[in-house]
Amino acid sequence: MAPRWVLRRFALTDHERDSRASHCIAAPADGSNWTSFMATRAAGPAALAAAAAAGVAVGVALSALWRRKKSATDQVHESTIRLMTRVAIKSGAVNLSQGFPNEPPPREMACAAAGALLCGASAARAAAAAAELEATGPRAEETDALNQYSFPYGAPELRRAVAKYYAQRFPGAFAYDAAENITIVAGATEGFAATIRALAEPGDVVSFFEPCHELYPSQLALFGMRPHAVTLTATPQGWTFDASELEAALRKATLFLFNDPHNPTGHRFSPAERRLIVKLCRKHGVLIVTDEIYEFILYDEGVHEPLAVLDPENVVIVSSISKTARATGWRIGWVVASASRTQRIRAVHDQLVACVATPLQIGVARLLELPVERFADLREEYRAKRDVLGAALSQAGFDLGPEPKGAYYWFVGYRGVPSLAGLDPLSAAMKLTREYGVACVPGDNFYVSDRRSDAAHGQRYLRFAFCRSLGVLRAAGERLATMGWNPPAV
Repeated sequence: MAPRWVLRRFALTDHERDSRASHCIAAPADGSNWTSFMATRAAGPAALAAAAAAGVAVGVALSALWRRKKSATDQVHESTIRLMTRVAIKSGAVNLSQGFPNEPPPREMACAAAGALLCGASAARAAAAAAELEATGPRAEETDALNQYSFPYGAPELRRAVAKYYAQRFPGAFAYDAAENITIVAGATEGFAATIRALAEPGDVVSFFEPCHELYPSQLALFGMRPHAVTLTATPQGWTFDASELEAALRKATLFLFNDPHNPTGHRFSPAERRLIVKLCRKHGVLIVTDEIYEFILYDEGVHEPLAVLDPENVVIVSSISKTARATGWRIGWVVASASRTQRIRAVHDQLVACVATPLQIGVARLLELPVERFADLREEYRAKRDVLGAALSQAGFDLGPEPKGAYYWFVGYRGVPSLAGLDPLSAAMKLTREYGVACVPGDNFYVSDRRSDAAHGQRYLRFAFCRSLGVLRAAGERLATMGWNPPAV
């Protein structure tokens, strides 16, 4: 007997069935997705409806379909509940399908949130602002849409702003459509989760450079996928990789995760490296998923050009405003992909989070409407912070290695610091935190391979972030100075 939810599909009208199918993940070539399979059968909807009336025969047929091999991803689709809301809007129906009120939330709560956004962490200031808003602010209309579920794949205003953002920054390189190519997600972390799960299957190999952000191997493990890391090696000229090692990894991979500017090293990939990566991925049929959220935090001249400029069809962009806008707690990001891939990504995203906070989406749309010159000051701001922390680390005896060219991290060697020399990375990080009052991250946290030497395995590295204010960084430098290391006389 087929599952009850499968049988229910035959109760839909032809129009509704077609609408439902349009929101499903595209079927593979073998027709294993049952929805697409049904929609494309020569028998047609009328014959299927007749078969449904036959009862037993339908059960047998559906059981056979259910036994067909399906990938895990092909069983994921956008929410039927939210589909019915979209149909209700188009039809002018009274929407009793989705569980969201059409009346505003408590005014006190909304005003408190506004006060916190405007006045920061001070509870007293936020409360005062909230009280003033409660007394003088405009009252919400009965249908206060901004406080209810938004479109699952993002407020139209923000999707249009993202499309315009790329079109204006890189004229002629992109022609992204807000309706077809852009999904608003709960920060880049959720964007990666939705993208990886939508475009790869359990058991697939996903490749990336290491050291890497900890979310890459963690998410792959969560989805039953296999990581294959390619080593970045520190040299006097910067971090580099072996092209033959990269190609060997790509021969096995489904996806390649590309982070530039790079966390944790601060490396920026050269134009030649970027072209090589695109060439090899195209050669081996590997889809690239990019993480380029530090695009405005650069220390040399020039503009960061998204990898998608080189191959828009084979690159999926995952980004957010967390770093550029210094708003990591907002959790607003986006995924940009081809229309067919966007369908799959939206389906997974819909099941993960339903939608992102609507009022914050409006705020991000306004940010993206600002001239890009608005972010020009980030270069000098973070260069000053980099230099302050770098000087403090060097004075304390850390090996700075290649200077960061982007992002806001120092990935430094600690084995030359006498008080840390004999410790493993976690113990060294704990000692720094507990005894000297400066927290960092152990370097082996950014490595996944077990075939590397200790030195390449993060065993000599610690990562320090310099995104805090100059005052905080100088205070950290004063604490590092108490470690008692005296540089040798020159």
